[in-house]
Amino acid sequence: MESITRRGALRMIAGATGAMGAAAVAGPGSWESASARDVPSLAPRAVISAGATLIGMSAPAAVWGQRVREVGPGLGARRIFADLTRGPDDQVRLVEQAHAAGMLPVVSYKVGADAAGAAAGRLNAVADRAAARLASFGKATAVAVCHEPYGDLTPAQYAAISTQLVPIFKRGQLRVGPILNGYLLDSKQSTFASYCPDALFGLWNWFGIDTYESGTMAAPGSYKPADRLPALAAYLRSRGHGALPIGVGEYNGYSATSLTAVGNALFNTPNVWFGCVWNNTGPKGVVLSGARLAAFRTTLADPRCGGLVA
Repeated sequence: MESITRRGALRMIAGATGAMGAAAVAGPGSWESASARDVPSLAPRAVISAGATLIGMSAPAAVWGQRVREVGPGLGARRIFADLTRGPDDQVRLVEQAHAAGMLPVVSYKVGADAAGAAAGRLNAVADRAAARLASFGKATAVAVCHEPYGDLTPAQYAAISTQLVPIFKRGQLRVGPILNGYLLDSKQSTFASYCPDALFGLWNWFGIDTYESGTMAAPGSYKPADRLPALAAYLRSRGHGALPIGVGEYNGYSATSLTAVGNALFNTPNVWFGCVWNNTGPKGVVLSGARLAAFRTTLADPRCGGLVA
């Protein structure tokens, strides 16, 4: 599939949707004005140096096209979930689609039910072939191994698996980092720290979290997803890694105010590479609609939202 820039992708969408549909999706202004700050590459330093942040989305593959049409132009990243126990080509087609649309693939690899095998190196050969496939595109790609490990893996298991797999994916334009459980920053920083020992910091190219609002849609809690961005930046500085690019693998909020606040935090927190909204219902997120959808569109229309140079 021929690779195109994000501006080119937006023009294609605009052509297919028509001027009236474009106005309904993008709101005031042109599609071009909504397509954000040009960056020469989607690699972290290129994006951050341009004063930009890539705003992306996670949605099931079956409804991806529908969700893209609903949110309108501006997407710069796509969250993709893969599993090494399903083979090296798992979800590679989605990675190819993301590149072709001018988006940064944010690929999270799990290890099925074989944590012990992964820790012992039994998935290394599969990982090597998967890494080769990702690197063959020659484009910036974010990779994470065993995202949100708290509750699934002990810190020791997570460190052992990361020690085996992270170095394998560090090749070409691939950049590897963790995506930890962001809510641990609220009141369990020692637990958070147990999943990022000094030895792993030496392996990572960037550092990420997933962040959701506490409570429920009917009764939102006091912990807000936006607050964890500056908290993470402060935490990384305290560990001596304040220059690491930051990524948000998933975020969601129960109100337009909450979603707007996350967007602002993604732009205002230093060194943020990307942030992907979770546009689906469950387990903590709720699909975007109404005022919440409009809030996310506003984030996508922000001039600090990065996109590939045409």
